[in-house]
Amino acid sequence: MTKIIVDVVRHGETFLNRLNRAQGWVDFELDERGRQQANATGEALKNNQYDAIVSSDLRRAIETREIIMSHLVKRPEQTYTDKLFREVFFGYFEGLDADANWRMIAHQNGYQDQDDIIRHESLEAGRNMMHDMDPTGAAESYEEVIARLHRGLRKLVKESQDGDRVLLVTHGTFIRTMANWLGVDTVGNFPTNAGLTTIEADEKHVKMIEYNHKFS
Repeated sequence: MTKIIVDVVRHGETFLNRLNRAQGWVDFELDERGRQQANATGEALKNNQYDAIVSSDLRRAIETREIIMSHLVKRPEQTYTDKLFREVFFGYFEGLDADANWRMIAHQNGYQDQDDIIRHESLEAGRNMMHDMDPTGAAESYEEVIARLHRGLRKLVKESQDGDRVLLVTHGTFIRTMANWLGVDTVGNFPTNAGLTTIEADEKHVKMIEYNHKFS
């Protein structure tokens, strides 16, 4: 059975992150602090030997990937993008103030904010509330995000050799959803920009090794 280690890095900060906007599939480049964060992570990972480096196809993830790669002592031959690792799609709520989005969704369901939803119900419930309240019906449900994650990880495993180590650059809510699915309490602990989460994956199972290690 093929088993791999995946170092999952969130992209560096963007201007929309600073504005606390729901970025989702909105494409935006890193700001100066985001580039500094990516450089710090690249320096921390420079001696790791990766068999492949994969990123979301969104610009902020690609730019973070390229900065990290510039620090690696040994670069792998395989480097590519995969839209399966895009951020969660927020549909109607894309580009809007994230806290305002969640206050509106929470108040409509008898809660104060997203963390209040998670504490009393679950992150899954919150994700599905956003989906249900999207007038376009486009915001991804929890089940849709996890299904996309499964497809992406199965593809990574299939294209790897047993014992490979892969670097994956993706997005905050996507990583948080994965961590929640793996049993991590993420209330008050959102993935930091350019932070590292490490998992172990094979064809059937995924295991959390470390969540949200910060380098900067």
